[in-house]
Amino acid sequence: MPASPPPSPLDAPAASGPDPEVLDVEPMVRNFGTLGPTVTMLYDLFLKNERDLAERLRDRLEQDDLPGARLAAHAAAGAARTAGAHRLAGLFSAIEENLLSGDADRARLQARAIAPALDDVHSMIARI
Repeated sequence: MPASPPPSPLDAPAASGPDPEVLDVEPMVRNFGTLGPTVTMLYDLFLKNERDLAERLRDRLEQDDLPGARLAAHAAAGAARTAGAHRLAGLFSAIEENLLSGDADRARLQARAIAPALDDVHSMIARI
């Protein structure tokens, strides 16, 4: 059986680019034409706001302020969705849904995954 030719560099995934499951940059490219300084500044602002919302969510969960926690999760999910951070948005949405259904323990368990998920998004932004 003849050996297969080596894969073309064009066939290989870009090792240095963002993982679209973690951060989909296509909407930013469509809106701004490039991933330049403006987009980087917007992503930095997004990360700061998400970290603030995540802290508010954790504080509200610790204080058993479930309506406040739900609002923080809702805001964070919307911001993440807008930024293209789909996995992070899904996490915040799941927390919100559990709070809506009264399962605060599950929401608290899921909230433990926020910091690593934010770190993943930060890592993808750093690749831009």
